[in-house]
Amino acid sequence: MKNIGRICAYLLIFILVFSLIGCKSKDTQPTNNADANIENSAENSAEKKILRYSLRADTPTLDPQMANAVPTATIGAQIFEGLVRSYGGEILPGIAEKWEISEDGLTYTFHLRDAKWSDGKPVTAQDFEYGMKRLMNPDTGSPYSFLGYVIKNAAKVNSRELALDEMGVKAKDDKTLIIELENPTEYFLSMLHMMQLYSAREDIVNKYGKDFAADADKNVYNGPFVLKEWKHEDRLILEKNPDYWNADAIKLDGVQIIVVPEAMTAVAMFEEGSLDFVNVPSELLPQYKDKATYYFNGADDFLKLNMDGTCLLDNKNLRLAINYGINRRDYVDITTQGMYEPGTRYVLPDVSGVNGKYGDEYPLVAFPEKGDIQRSKEYLNEAMKELKINNPAEIEIELLTTDQEKSRIQAEVIQDQLQTNLGIKINIKQVPYKQRLQMEAEHKFQMVFSGWCPDYSDPMTYLELWTTSSPYNHGSYSNNKYDELINFARTSTEKAKRMDALFEAEKTILEDGAIVPMQLRREAYIMNPNLIGFKTYFVGVNYDYIYAGFTD
Repeated sequence: MKNIGRICAYLLIFILVFSLIGCKSKDTQPTNNADANIENSAENSAEKKILRYSLRADTPTLDPQMANAVPTATIGAQIFEGLVRSYGGEILPGIAEKWEISEDGLTYTFHLRDAKWSDGKPVTAQDFEYGMKRLMNPDTGSPYSFLGYVIKNAAKVNSRELALDEMGVKAKDDKTLIIELENPTEYFLSMLHMMQLYSAREDIVNKYGKDFAADADKNVYNGPFVLKEWKHEDRLILEKNPDYWNADAIKLDGVQIIVVPEAMTAVAMFEEGSLDFVNVPSELLPQYKDKATYYFNGADDFLKLNMDGTCLLDNKNLRLAINYGINRRDYVDITTQGMYEPGTRYVLPDVSGVNGKYGDEYPLVAFPEKGDIQRSKEYLNEAMKELKINNPAEIEIELLTTDQEKSRIQAEVIQDQLQTNLGIKINIKQVPYKQRLQMEAEHKFQMVFSGWCPDYSDPMTYLELWTTSSPYNHGSYSNNKYDELINFARTSTEKAKRMDALFEAEKTILEDGAIVPMQLRREAYIMNPNLIGFKTYFVGVNYDYIYAGFTD
């Protein structure tokens, strides 16, 4: 009954918030100054073919090799072009008009089309060689250098064990790029749509140094649009690139990306015609439930547990007690109004399997969405015996999260469920986001609310994090069987056996209770009914709009 009371209390808070929103006048003007110079007439915008949307915060960088955020990659995909382009998950030719793959799957030969940078210079194979080597150069300090590890010798280059020239990427001539891989990698082409593996102009990087790509005029562009203006913390203005190799297929004349910190303000701007699409915050979902379009953005949230021996979570039975002791359905209903999906497994089911979706080919419910209290207490009893603890209240675990209000509510729901269902004590610690990331990286946590977004459409993008040697294995998880399965999947050329190994690895880490799956992020958006050709995707970018347009 105590748990039900707490849940009702949280629901009451949300209902009161919704009531206040519902009373807001439709004529309320947005409070963000970013709307001051926006063309407010949707009719006028459609005539000029200008797409307008918002970001909660300014993009931190538009340096291809330093990009580390999905909103950044989404903009990058519009102003730059990779060897290939992913459009709604379909791999299309980009700057490379064709390619060959060797029989052993180790060598890719790309043939570049005639393409120009925005300053009129040709895009060359040397630009791609430089960009990829810049990514792996340890002096660059890219947070996404791990993407290049599939390339021959790239990991050793990044760790300074080998010279940069030993990396397996080489321009044979201006129009031919050869990339050698460490192992056959089924998903390599899909990785090449990632911004970090794009080309870069060495002369431009050297010209601007630390200020490279810091402003619109400090880089050159080879994508469907060029970055015309970047008013930091305010807006980014894109214009159609007349020299783009496929310019005839681009229907939009430009894109306005407005920084609007408050989600409620962004919705108000959409309602008055200042934006063409907007994500609906969970607080407003009841008002837009039947009008919104839903999509999974690929993000997978979970509780990361520290198993390095510095806290009680080194005990497997305690970890499993926590996993079975959480009602994930109640959790997402309370914290997201049911927008997100309960995380009953780890890998996003929508990634590619052998012939179809991984989740369809390998169904799994590792933990019931409503929990299993009896089983949870059985694991807890075993843990207490092993830990020589008589009273569950003696078990104290610190839950680390960020200092946002939403994070506080998430943490309190988890705290309430575990304390009520298991009798253990959960202490919440809130810190700024940057500090949370640092504490994770330094293993200075016991249990932390974390997550991951996929970099390519394959289970490996989630599972490779947890090998014993992975630099992202902040929980210090180590299982020889798991490592062997991942190593097999990295080297196998047999699709079915490889996917079988990945599924076995997913089951293994969940059977060890090494993480606590919480939710799959499902977003909702509303859109100008005249906007067509707009797509969402769950890997690398939030939105695909290069072929978008407006109906008359």
